Amino acid sequence: MKILDNYNLTHPQDVFNKVIDCILKGSNINKYVSNYITETMMSSKIINRCLAVLVVGGLAVPAQALTLDEYLNQVKGESLGYRSFEESAKAATLKARDADLFFTPKLFANAQLLKDGKEPFSAIMYDRINMENYSLGLSQEFSFGLKATVSYAAEKTEIEGIQSASIPAGFPTTFWYATPKLELSMPLWGNAFGKTERAKQELNRQQSVAERFGSEAQAKGYLTEAEAAFWRLASAQDIVAVQKRALAQAQSILDYVTKKEKMNLGEKADVLQAKAMVEAVSFQVQLAANQEKAARRQFNTYINRQAEEPAPALSGIDYGTLTTVELPKSRPGDRYDLQVAQAQADLAKASANVLAEKNRPTLDVYGSYALNGRSTDLQEAMDRTNMTEHDTTVVGVRLNIPLNIGAAADAKAGALKSAKAADLLYQHKKFTQEQDWENLVQQLGEAKENLRLATGIVNAQKAKLDNERARLKQGRTTTYQVLLFEQDFSQSEVNRVQAAAQILGLQAQIKLYETNAEGGK
Repeated sequence: MKILDNYNLTHPQDVFNKVIDCILKGSNINKYVSNYITETMMSSKIINRCLAVLVVGGLAVPAQALTLDEYLNQVKGESLGYRSFEESAKAATLKARDADLFFTPKLFANAQLLKDGKEPFSAIMYDRINMENYSLGLSQEFSFGLKATVSYAAEKTEIEGIQSASIPAGFPTTFWYATPKLELSMPLWGNAFGKTERAKQELNRQQSVAERFGSEAQAKGYLTEAEAAFWRLASAQDIVAVQKRALAQAQSILDYVTKKEKMNLGEKADVLQAKAMVEAVSFQVQLAANQEKAARRQFNTYINRQAEEPAPALSGIDYGTLTTVELPKSRPGDRYDLQVAQAQADLAKASANVLAEKNRPTLDVYGSYALNGRSTDLQEAMDRTNMTEHDTTVVGVRLNIPLNIGAAADAKAGALKSAKAADLLYQHKKFTQEQDWENLVQQLGEAKENLRLATGIVNAQKAKLDNERARLKQGRTTTYQVLLFEQDFSQSEVNRVQAAAQILGLQAQIKLYETNAEGGK
């Protein structure tokens, strides 16, 4: 067992590493592993550590640890909250296409049947008039304000019960009208050259953009929180391991001094001190276990699992890599909250433009030109539409002026103030983003230095503890002194875990800035 004595074997990974060491040295693996398991099973304090050790053909195979990327993929696939934000962002992207419909051509068609039995008021006496109306056409509103409609209409008129004495000879009782028609309308004041419609289109578009950025900001923030939860649980698991190892070491010292005291080779005071240390470390183990449970509940929340469901072993914190983390030289991009503020500012501006144009007086010039053909046969009526002597021309002007000028002016002023307020909010968020970035980089540098110092302290405390243990075996120091050094060493390891967790949390926040100008990754 000498090969095993220099290792901390309270974790299954340690057993695996030691077995590999035995293989390289040509030692008897089965003997060492079986002896280790036998001795470890005798201690109820660390029995749970041994359950993860699987010996197959003389080799200990550790369980596969869950990595951060694997966990975040689970969050993306299983979290209802994240999926909701993601679907909302996709929906907003698709809804933005609604703005493209403002100036697109529209096909229209109409069919109508009319039976009119009103008493005739002319010299022609009849019982009823039956009419059929059919029309088909295209209309389009252009971005510069012009609205154009091209249509073709066919109308059939049938007179029932006509009295032949009241009509001239050869008067048809059934005939068709065929009418190709062009209609144009152009605004000259309100909505001049399509300004209002373009403002409405921009308003529609910005609503979708703001909604998309908002959903993407929530999704990004959710992943950042999930990453923080992952590292919170990983650090909690490491702290539990540290405290359990400290408890095992305190228990071993208690067993040692108790044995010496029973053989009248030690002092009662050493036993009492060791018992007090075991109780104190047990309390720390309980606190660490409670923190690990709370971290596990939060961890499970982000993958839509029951709070108390066991969590897998997580990939450990790579302290060596964290000490070499490079500080970002420049900000990768804008945070989503800034992009949301910019979209909200653009939305408020578009809304103000729509409101300002909506309440303006309107002056429209319009006109239409139609060709008309009439015959008892539809085809013949359509053929006669090329005769310009039966055309119809309309030219006109429409004027509308709102009389409550004061209310219109106040509404416009209010909309402009809303736009200004939204722009001020955007400028404020832009300023605070720069401040937050500088603070984040500064904190990352400080956390990196803290980890370096904490690692140095761990090494120093370990050397101090090893030396004091050797002195205790030589009878040159007291058990109490060793217990104090044990406590110092465990606390230094906890401090290192906490320093590393701070770096990992700050790195997660940096990802909030990893967006391009359009809000994508």
